[in-house]
Amino acid sequence: MAANDKPIERRRILQGIAVAGGTALAGCSGGGGGDGSGGDTDTQSDSEGDSGGSTEMDDSGGGVSGEVNFVHISSFEPSAQDFAGQFNAASDATLETQGTPAESSSTREYYINQFAAQSGSFDVGMMDVVWPAEFVGAGWATSVSDPDGNMDTMLSTPVEAVTLDGSTYGMPMFTDANGFYYRSDWLEALGYDEPPATYTEVVNIAQEAKEQIDACENGYIWQGGANEGLTIMWLNWVWGFGGSIRDGDGNLVVNSEEGIQALQHAVDLIYEHDVTPESIPSSGTDGNRQTFQQGGTMFMRNWPYAYGLFQDDTPVTDSFDVTTMPKAEGNPDANNSCLGGWSLFINNFTENAAAAQEFAQYAGTLEAQEILSGEHGRLPVRQELYEDSYWEDSDYDKPGNLDIFSEILQQTSARPATAQYSQFSNLVYTECNRALTQTKSPEEALNDAQAEIDSEINNG
Repeated sequence: MAANDKPIERRRILQGIAVAGGTALAGCSGGGGGDGSGGDTDTQSDSEGDSGGSTEMDDSGGGVSGEVNFVHISSFEPSAQDFAGQFNAASDATLETQGTPAESSSTREYYINQFAAQSGSFDVGMMDVVWPAEFVGAGWATSVSDPDGNMDTMLSTPVEAVTLDGSTYGMPMFTDANGFYYRSDWLEALGYDEPPATYTEVVNIAQEAKEQIDACENGYIWQGGANEGLTIMWLNWVWGFGGSIRDGDGNLVVNSEEGIQALQHAVDLIYEHDVTPESIPSSGTDGNRQTFQQGGTMFMRNWPYAYGLFQDDTPVTDSFDVTTMPKAEGNPDANNSCLGGWSLFINNFTENAAAAQEFAQYAGTLEAQEILSGEHGRLPVRQELYEDSYWEDSDYDKPGNLDIFSEILQQTSARPATAQYSQFSNLVYTECNRALTQTKSPEEALNDAQAEIDSEINNG
């Protein structure tokens, strides 16, 4: 997607990086999120600096040094490597990167194990849009400063997600929304002018593709493994059927008519319609991306990052496209794409808070956002990058996914905002996965999930 490989100038990067010395730590001395829980007082005192620090770094770096250990989801590895190259060239600090398992639920477990030991083994991590309340409430994430005002021109929702009690506890990096990927060449070969807009159309076209196109091995792949991806996939269908996951009293409800209908639809895609492979209950986000990229799949539901990877001289580079999520018949206005996104957070137990703050602030600069969007197909949080005029002076062409995902972002719904979200999601994806493997019927699975949700969350 890059128009050329010309590196971004170090001076441009430095304009958005954190200020030198203690000024970079303004707002960091609050420790573990305002309630003092879980905070390391030594770490907190280290985060207090000399407020007389310079507000600009020169090309040789600044007063902040040391090693920043950045632990990220594994699918972010290409972006992390680019970040490391640019940040290390511009800073006296050194960024080291490490990937965790690809699934967000596994990444969360890794972080929590480190937090339980009050470990400073990593300094900066990636926080899913539904984690801030939990991480801040437990004293695991410390506040993040924004002296250069990078958040001032960001989309409001990602900033709101990391803002609790008036303080920010993360630097938004990219936003997310589910898209429906399809083989545009195969769609044309089958005689269709437009991608499917309804669940029935998805099934019909996927069946035709498997029957008529020799290279088509899979009709429709989606996240079916027992992890967060399955919870979101189920929510896509619930919302697409016109359902909600809260009742009039605000209780979480999963065994509604639409909830059961959604899970039955997923099961039918595998065992009745024969468009989804039986291996899907063990699949994950990036595994599905790799499968689609190999060229034998008609439809896939996935996130924006896949778009950029497909551009890099793959079997599908010139033969795919992405559109809004299909919906159930009779619900054309359903907002059934799930809002996602990730921010950087700083481990409250870090022993290198100054350098961690500097890297967090770098991630919010236009330069970093340009790399994420132009090179890797992520949806930026800086509003400037959605304008055609921004890319006129860029080293990149305007990414082809920005316009369609701007439309998709208008058709999103959010996962339930609760500090117990991870517990809720675990119950949902565990029981949904049992239905996908035919261990239970969809109704049995969601009734069992509901009983646990009522006991542990609604009435807990």
